[in-house]
Amino acid sequence: MKAIAIPKTTPQRYISFQHALNLRLPGEYTGDWHPISAFFDENETRTAPIAGKGGTVDTTPSLGDRGIRDMSSILATQDILPVSGPVYVANHYRAIADIAMLELHDGIIPTIANSKTINQWLDTEEQIQQLVTEYLLPLRTQLNAAHQQVFDKWIATVQFD
Repeated sequence: MKAIAIPKTTPQRYISFQHALNLRLPGEYTGDWHPISAFFDENETRTAPIAGKGGTVDTTPSLGDRGIRDMSSILATQDILPVSGPVYVANHYRAIADIAMLELHDGIIPTIANSKTINQWLDTEEQIQQLVTEYLLPLRTQLNAAHQQVFDKWIATVQFD
């Protein structure tokens, strides 16, 4: 299997979603646990998904570059990135916010980023609170009034279980 393509990234255009949830810095224990299926492909046809300006979803209007970090050293040690250079990736909180915004911007209550799944990605009540306060609540400003009502219903369900 070969590593998938890693596109050019910036702090405003970065790798996110499930791919970001499968990368962690030493000492981080949140996220998903499927880096092989996320970053390797037998056919070499996939590219890491991009969020931010020009990406699948853009949360930079409400979050700026919060939670975006250079993960090139981690990608290199896992044989995902053959060359050095900054590769900007969402932290786990930002990746969850991006996943939620995929459905919220369509006025749909998030099904992927539901409370049960979020509790599988994050481990403590403090982490859930940080997610809600610093990453999810600011998303509301990007939504129109009708979508804000959907957001309000959903955000009330996001809690530590």
